[in-house]
Amino acid sequence: MAGRPPLPSNVHQLRGNPGKRARNDKEPEPDVLQDLAAPAHLPAATAAVWNQLAPQLKKAGVLTTIDTPALEMACDAIATFRLCMEKTAEGRLLQKNAETGSISLSPWAMVKSMAYKQALAVLREFGATPSARSRVTIDPQGELFGKEPAGTGTDGGHYDA
Repeated sequence: MAGRPPLPSNVHQLRGNPGKRARNDKEPEPDVLQDLAAPAHLPAATAAVWNQLAPQLKKAGVLTTIDTPALEMACDAIATFRLCMEKTAEGRLLQKNAETGSISLSPWAMVKSMAYKQALAVLREFGATPSARSRVTIDPQGELFGKEPAGTGTDGGHYDA
């Protein structure tokens, strides 16, 4: 059985290191994603979710240039979930087979369940769920990512982040 997936280092930094485990000092540091426009290849419904989430994830400091495929997957799963919500509105979770008369779960309900699980898994990776955030504490006045704020270096205030 596999253990918990590792947390992103920025989440570790925000939480502190209560377990005193060694950290990877050589972890890649990708650039923060600056262009928040939805990629042109995304369908409209998925792009709408992107436009909702990308600015929030950037503001939280967890959206980098190499995270775009994961965000695309989350946005697609959320768009699928929303479509399924429409298709199962008014309690249409069951369907009757016209030939046999048997009752079964709507395919939309099954897809909705899968999309929910997919979106939740990716959102957790970004720390974008209440339980993932509950483990993070932030000291806005302190060091967030192991770097001093600009202008507070020991060289007379000429520190460049």
